[in-house]
Amino acid sequence: MLAQLVWKTIILAIKLKLLQTGSGFLKYFKNTAWLMGERLFKMSISFFIIILLTRYLGPKNFGFLSYAQSFIGMFVAFTTLGLEVIIVRELTKCPEKNNEILGTALGLKLIASVIAIAVLLLVNMVIGDGEAALLINVISFTLLFQSVNLGIDTYFQANVQSKISVLSNSCAFTISTIIKLGLIFYKAELIYFAYALVFDYAAITIGYLYIYRLKNRSATPLKFDSEIAISLLKSGWPMMMVAMAVFIYTKIDQVMIYYLMNSESVGYYAAAVRVSELLYFIPLLITQSVFPKIVQQKEKGDELQYFKLLECLYKLVLWIALPISLAVMMFSNLIVDILYGVLFSESALILSVLAFCLILVSIGSVGTKILYVEHFERKYLKRSIFGVFINISLNFILIKLYGAVGAAVSTLTTLFCIHYVYDLFDKELRKFYYLKIICFIPRFSNLSQQGGGE
Repeated sequence: MLAQLVWKTIILAIKLKLLQTGSGFLKYFKNTAWLMGERLFKMSISFFIIILLTRYLGPKNFGFLSYAQSFIGMFVAFTTLGLEVIIVRELTKCPEKNNEILGTALGLKLIASVIAIAVLLLVNMVIGDGEAALLINVISFTLLFQSVNLGIDTYFQANVQSKISVLSNSCAFTISTIIKLGLIFYKAELIYFAYALVFDYAAITIGYLYIYRLKNRSATPLKFDSEIAISLLKSGWPMMMVAMAVFIYTKIDQVMIYYLMNSESVGYYAAAVRVSELLYFIPLLITQSVFPKIVQQKEKGDELQYFKLLECLYKLVLWIALPISLAVMMFSNLIVDILYGVLFSESALILSVLAFCLILVSIGSVGTKILYVEHFERKYLKRSIFGVFINISLNFILIKLYGAVGAAVSTLTTLFCIHYVYDLFDKELRKFYYLKIICFIPRFSNLSQQGGGE
């Protein structure tokens, strides 16, 4: 009964928006369908690979690999320069300057990536953490490719051409999958899986650049514009700080578990995280694909329609997430036993806590887009710093008391504070707050004529 109710609610929401906005909105859902199709294709295969890899490496080695990836994640935040959503926004508003905007963004990202890799290698030399240090040194080169990939992918998003990026990603992913299967079959050492991660991003970069060149063969080449660079950096630095802050309250838990406990505990926690984050792509893809539509609706100045769209999105992502979270919580022991085996039994309780993060991530995926559209980048930064303070404080207390389970509770509490507590203290964000409350009502009705809810 619950599944039928959720499905009918989702279908009703989509039909309502199609009727209200016509074929334009259908274009964005077709774009989402391509993104969703790619993720489902990759998820169905990569999930199997992850299970084999986790079982093969065991808690200790899987913990080393997960710790190294989390450590690198902080530098990924720096290399993006906070430009991803800003680039989509600018490309949507100024399509005639596509080559200048994209070329400038890629140039800035490459410079930031080189700096990040140099700093990371230097820091790692000082720390000198044995096997973990070697993994970090190798994986650090993914920074160079990730920043370029994100930049080009934003171009495809802004032009609602996700079909192109899907084809490129799928080809690279297939080759990468074959390589990883070979490494597992021949019982390769841990370091070779780090090399495989670098190859993943390099292959995607080659595919992106090739397809972009084909699509823009007759267009003006990419250009670096110093004025646009200054403008992007001014707009992006708060988002760069936000990205680093977001990393801290979402990934620092694995780093802190490593230093407060051991790599084996990181392995248990990371295995649970892999399952809990498996379906995060659903709300993120929906809001990511519809983001250009949100920008256009805001630009029209019709606040009532703007809030109707936001209400629909909130309810859509929530009522997809809610039954999934409940199911994962109820069957966490069975899920861990089937996927990872008895060696990872300690991951079950961690997973039962992390399962509810999907609900808050879904709510936050819409709320974050609102911050971008409203140009509240600095508010986003303040909220993220608030989350960092909450998360690190709770981690120091709860990890020492309850181990990896304490880190899971800390993460869940932090997400709740960010998305349901912080907004109460901000007058400008408070007018959107009621949308986060009424989205739990499974009924897609029109909003009142008050528009802003005040």
